[in-house]
Amino acid sequence: MEILLSARVRKFLKETFFLGLFIAVIVFAWVRVLFFEVPFSLREDSLTLFKTILTAWIIMAVFRMSWHLLLHFITALRPSLLCKPAALRWMIILVLSVSLYACQAQTTAKGFTVNGSTGLNTRYTGMVPGETKMVMNGEVLNHTDIPLGEKFTIINEGIKGLTAKGKKVAVGCSLLITDTTGKTILSEPDLFARNPEFDKDSVQYLQCKVNTGAPMEWDELYIVKVIFWDKYGQGKIENTVRIRMIDEP
Repeated sequence: MEILLSARVRKFLKETFFLGLFIAVIVFAWVRVLFFEVPFSLREDSLTLFKTILTAWIIMAVFRMSWHLLLHFITALRPSLLCKPAALRWMIILVLSVSLYACQAQTTAKGFTVNGSTGLNTRYTGMVPGETKMVMNGEVLNHTDIPLGEKFTIINEGIKGLTAKGKKVAVGCSLLITDTTGKTILSEPDLFARNPEFDKDSVQYLQCKVNTGAPMEWDELYIVKVIFWDKYGQGKIENTVRIRMIDEP
């Protein structure tokens, strides 16, 4: 009995793994092609692919177990029920609805967005931005060509999910600029260290000003990463964009 059970378990895990792997690779490849301009490192891509495969495997395993248990329960309750096509369709709709609801509940306060004009990538957990954009000289940018010596601002509007203590919220903001080889050009661990607290009703957006200049060089690419985090909670927003330094127009 133990040998038979073990064989069934191995078969079950093998089948669900390969099915999950197939779905995960397709989803990952589609998302990566869609957002090909987003600057992810090999480590980030590998970690994301691993998480995608693991998540797909778990979903496939849970779905198959739930399906078999549901069929077993209904068969024991009313064996003739499965003979009705309408009943079978309703069961499928019910299982898929529960699965979709569960997936939605997991992603309510976690996800990522990409600005189609600039490639500005925003990942968030707990804290949710309504809109993310880049602004320079009072104008919203639709490109990432920045004149050397200019400054621009990364803005996250419509922030939700900050943890309040009394009538205050506290936020941190780090800024990291690297070149395409990974060499650090600028690193600021917390730009809000001196004044991290804000009135909870006044925080409508979070922004970080990015100055350019030496040792940057024109016609070179740089990766700008800005991270905002909730000092009273677990929320975090991470903005990443690749910019190109140009000569003064």
